Amino acid sequence: MSQIISGPGVGLPLPQNLYPSYLTNAPVDTPTNRLALAPGDVYVLPAGNWYVSLGSYCILQYLDPVTGTWTAGPTAAWIGGQQYVKSDGFTVRAANLTGCVYNIVPTAYGSGWVQASTSLTVVGPSGVSALPIVGGQLTLVGGTLTSNGAGYGLPPLVMIPAPPNAQNNSNGVGGIPASAYAVLTSGTISAISFTNPGAGYPSAPIAVIVPNPADPNINTGITQATVAFSLVGSGSITGALVTNNGAPIPDNSLSNVTVTIGGAGSGATLAANVMQTVKAGTVIGTGLGYGTVSALVTSVGGAGNAGTITNSPEFLGLGFRPRPAQVSLAVTGGGTIAAQTGTIIDGGLFLSAPTAVVATNPLPAANVTISGATVSFIMGSRPDIIGIQPAP
Repeated sequence: MSQIISGPGVGLPLPQNLYPSYLTNAPVDTPTNRLALAPGDVYVLPAGNWYVSLGSYCILQYLDPVTGTWTAGPTAAWIGGQQYVKSDGFTVRAANLTGCVYNIVPTAYGSGWVQASTSLTVVGPSGVSALPIVGGQLTLVGGTLTSNGAGYGLPPLVMIPAPPNAQNNSNGVGGIPASAYAVLTSGTISAISFTNPGAGYPSAPIAVIVPNPADPNINTGITQATVAFSLVGSGSITGALVTNNGAPIPDNSLSNVTVTIGGAGSGATLAANVMQTVKAGTVIGTGLGYGTVSALVTSVGGAGNAGTITNSPEFLGLGFRPRPAQVSLAVTGGGTIAAQTGTIIDGGLFLSAPTAVVATNPLPAANVTISGATVSFIMGSRPDIIGIQPAP
């Protein structure tokens, strides 16, 4: 009979330590410190201190206690080498999310939505689950500060409390923490700019403006500024939480993902961003004048759908930084790039399909006119290998 072997706050049954627990050259209790993760696979690190290598396409995530979702930093695609990780056995994981839904962003707020009756369904991949957040977005009361302060030498820090988590939030879902920074003009704060207006706040939090510890005027007299927030977005879908990334989508079908909204409201739309990598770079046509060495295909773009919340991390380009691809193309005599499938050096990591760019040999033959070769990318998912080794 099937049974649940794990869940929130419940560790995997022993043996959950799949890796050597002894020092180098000492007897080991298991045969390997390498683990392959297929697309969609995740591995929660056992309790302890570890040196972790994420391979080329895996990312490191932590279980955010506010949102209740697995979260990665915006530079997750770039992190390489050995990382020192302290794990409690429940809240840190390595994940291969290539081909999987990474996050969901609102592309239109809509109106008339009620938290208790609103639901999200992700169509395309299997196993994806997501929760909508209705209302609870922050704005400045009256659009300005209640006191601008004086005497600042550097912009102070704006500390905004996070919304309650699902267990303590009246909406039963939780929320997304807001963040903002101060704009300084002649020693006073002229504006507070959001980098995330948040979502799911049941009431406006009390923010604190704290002098920058590096402020040269910190000991010579600063008049503290004050700020007050109010809530906006009632009846609108202001965010979404992906609670399960689901199974990977077949290659070249990554754009066939839609998010449908159930409930009594209208006018809201959301878009799913899918983590992906370049599976192949294929030359269509012929390029000339590319010198005598291999040509490089790289990429531009590949960020996720920015949505329509103009002061959100996604819209500001702060939510995820794509890693460009590197694909090698063979160059034949005369600097010709013939129709071919390139060699993937690094498929990169993206939240949408990037545009291929062919970089020319920096030393082409003199007086040669370069004609472009058209390269198309096949986007999809790839397996990867992580390494984990006990650390002090």
